Amino acid sequence: MSDIDAPPDASEPAHPDSILRLSSAVHRFRIPYINPADQLSYEESFKTCSSSHRNTTLAMQQADLRRDEIKQAFAAGHLSHATMAETLKEYLPLINQILTSCKFQPEVAQLDKKLLFSWASGIEHNKGKKSNYFNSEALMFELVMSIATYALSESNIGCDSCINGEFPQASRQFSKAAGAFKYLGDELLPSWMAKSQQHAKMDKDALAETRVGVCVAFTSLHMAMAQQMAVGTILVKPGVPNYALVGKLCLGTAEECESFVNTLRSKSAVHMSRMDPSFLTLITFEINVQRALSLYFLARSLWTSGEHGVAISALSEATVAMRTRTSPTGRGLPEIEPNGPLASLTSEVIEFRRHIATLLNSWEKDNSLVYFEKVPPSVPANNALKAIQLKKVAEFCLEMKDPLPFSVPGIGVDDTACTLSATGGNTESDAPPSYDQAMINDSRLQPARERSDSDLARELHAKLNSE
Repeated sequence: MSDIDAPPDASEPAHPDSILRLSSAVHRFRIPYINPADQLSYEESFKTCSSSHRNTTLAMQQADLRRDEIKQAFAAGHLSHATMAETLKEYLPLINQILTSCKFQPEVAQLDKKLLFSWASGIEHNKGKKSNYFNSEALMFELVMSIATYALSESNIGCDSCINGEFPQASRQFSKAAGAFKYLGDELLPSWMAKSQQHAKMDKDALAETRVGVCVAFTSLHMAMAQQMAVGTILVKPGVPNYALVGKLCLGTAEECESFVNTLRSKSAVHMSRMDPSFLTLITFEINVQRALSLYFLARSLWTSGEHGVAISALSEATVAMRTRTSPTGRGLPEIEPNGPLASLTSEVIEFRRHIATLLNSWEKDNSLVYFEKVPPSVPANNALKAIQLKKVAEFCLEMKDPLPFSVPGIGVDDTACTLSATGGNTESDAPPSYDQAMINDSRLQPARERSDSDLARELHAKLNSE
């Protein structure tokens, strides 16, 4: 019999397609949305203090236009997440510019009409038909919710790419979502919460997207999702993958998902209780599946390298990890209910279980007839995999535009000059200082200019990567 006609080696089969589906399963979130009854208008609210400044009026009109486009997109029958993300990227610098303008010119930033922002959460699960809207007069609330909406829009684009098998593209989208949540959790929200006693008292009532713990947790979640796509990229390539590498990546994904859960429990337990139970079930499933996959790929790596006894031990552990758990806190997969959140993965679970059972039987037979290696009861520490966490995060940068000029009838030029001088402005003009001037000259903003060791480390890391 020629090599071409030889039957495939039962001890070295190709990995089944079910592994790709199990390793790349992700959750699609709803995105936050503006209350349809919200009739907010920047132009009307800032009419008096902006009427004397054409550029200010135009900026207010642009902000209103972009916000209306966002509301209309929510109202449409089919939401394009790509269009939403692009619209938000245009809106975010505008709302941030208005916020900056009010911060640097508080004496003249007077409202004709109250600003009241009304949003519903995308992360929290609404059990009833009626939407739960949260109202706030804070411009910072609008900015935070808009960034969170952008992050979840990018996440949904990533889900679309994953479904289409475009794993590299999906990984980039999830990295963008991770970057936006990291910006919220590490920079914007901590500074806002530190200055806001009101929001500290309203922690239980506030939306999940405005909580530091939730955003830190969702950074970990989207880093895990980006890493899942990296595994998918490897598995779809022709030929035999680097089993050890894939196993380490799967283990890193499991640990990143565990970090997500632990952060939520320790920092935002209230908001965790409001999340969709189906999503939390999927996360529990994903953690156990990723650990089972890491053991499976470890076993394949060990068998290929000739360590047959340890390979059988690792594959046996993978078999145990893929069993349905007997209690909510036990080891193994959550029960797959007929109409539950895991029902769509039933065939993949069955196929993978059958595959590892067949492979284990083949290996045990070969070992008893050919290799005669001792099978340890568990994988020895020196053979265990060490997790790899890629920490894929695309840096999120919020564009900083120069403040818009405000003025109010009744406040003289001298009064305005004093206000602008205090923030580093030009007393010979009614224009406010540039953003950079204000940051350099305003002593009130001194803490924001101090650079931490982590800032310097990031700059050094970026420099090294560019060389």
